[in-house]
Amino acid sequence: MWGWVADAATRGWARALTAVVVVAVAAIVGVLSAGSPDTALLVAFGVFTIGVLVVDPTLLPVFALPATLLMARVGGLLSISDVVLAGATILAIILVRGGEMRSMAPLFWGGAAYLAAALPTTILNPYSQNIIEWVHEAVLVLGSLAVGFAVGRLGRARLATQLYILGCVGVAIVTIITGMGLLAQTGSFGPVYLPELHKNLIGSALAGGIVILYGRPKWYSIAPVWAWSAIVLCGVGVLASQSRQAMIGLAAGLVVVAMRRNPETGRFPKLPWLAAIPIAIGVLQLVGDQLASDDRFNSAYQRLDWYDQSIAIWQNSPWFGVGLRWWYTGRFGGGFQPPNAELEVLSSVGVVGLIGFAIMFVVGIITLWRIDPAYGTVGAAVVISRIVQAQFDLYWVAGQSSWLWIIAGLCIGALEHDRARARADAQGMGSGTPVYLRRSGV
Repeated sequence: MWGWVADAATRGWARALTAVVVVAVAAIVGVLSAGSPDTALLVAFGVFTIGVLVVDPTLLPVFALPATLLMARVGGLLSISDVVLAGATILAIILVRGGEMRSMAPLFWGGAAYLAAALPTTILNPYSQNIIEWVHEAVLVLGSLAVGFAVGRLGRARLATQLYILGCVGVAIVTIITGMGLLAQTGSFGPVYLPELHKNLIGSALAGGIVILYGRPKWYSIAPVWAWSAIVLCGVGVLASQSRQAMIGLAAGLVVVAMRRNPETGRFPKLPWLAAIPIAIGVLQLVGDQLASDDRFNSAYQRLDWYDQSIAIWQNSPWFGVGLRWWYTGRFGGGFQPPNAELEVLSSVGVVGLIGFAIMFVVGIITLWRIDPAYGTVGAAVVISRIVQAQFDLYWVAGQSSWLWIIAGLCIGALEHDRARARADAQGMGSGTPVYLRRSGV
């Protein structure tokens, strides 16, 4: 009896101490936010991270996927998405033994091929931003693959995806409300920009959410009524953002899903084809109207101008490019990031780098397409959707250049988890969690 009382008293003191710490941290963050919002954000994020690590270390990689929606800068340098991904990468490497990642070898080699091809430009164009961005891209690709695999292998695929979808629904609701507000104020619809979220980033994130929801992979079970409700909200959000690039990417992703039989019905889905046709017609009509306009400064003409300038810059160093993030160096006049994945890569790392970039995507898509369709189809659709969108938009953007590879790794990790669980069930062990994690209590 007295032992129970002592335990209760200990728990009471623990709760009280926790409450005091929470209040103290809240007060510190409040004071800092008045004079230094960036510092306040950094402190709050650090406390949150420590809390997650104390409660359950495997949760940090889980947050890397929904964090791709958080573009606010920590300390004015890195986005929250980048910081979470970096921490999650370290933890993923610790939590998952290297031998368990053998099934990820093609994806890792594909990513390494691009990074190796991009390495010469860091030597030929020695400036700090060039080297920093190479490391950044290594984390965005290889780190994201490792994090995604760890999340799936540890049985956290559904949780991570659910958090991402909830984030997308929240963004969609705010986007719709903002769009309706613009309509009420101006009498017409206009593109929606949210704090730290560009309209194309909004559209891309929501389009990715729709592809996952419609594909309903085996690792993400959700009731049809909730799935369709979220699809409708995210779809309206994409329309409200007025991101034509996201609409094209969405159509491509849905078509990829439609190329495989539905595991539940055994039939090929028809809805994606019906949705892709009006999307393609609508986007073509909008672009045609802009090209026929006398306004030479609209987005269509601006992109054509940037394409020409990107090619001219690339010609300064055709084979190895002029350096990563060259638009921040001031060497080529007014800086702009090319709104096309191939031109961005070509001007930065040259023909050699572009070949590596193509290898990375081709290997990734083929690998995902060849695994069990219940796991890999959505992964392939997400990767294709993103690269199609990037034909008309920026590719190397924090969050949006990592989340597709997180999903790719997650697909394979979830498949490995379910295979391990099936083997464990057959042997009477009843768990797909790695033995060394079960023994450690993680």
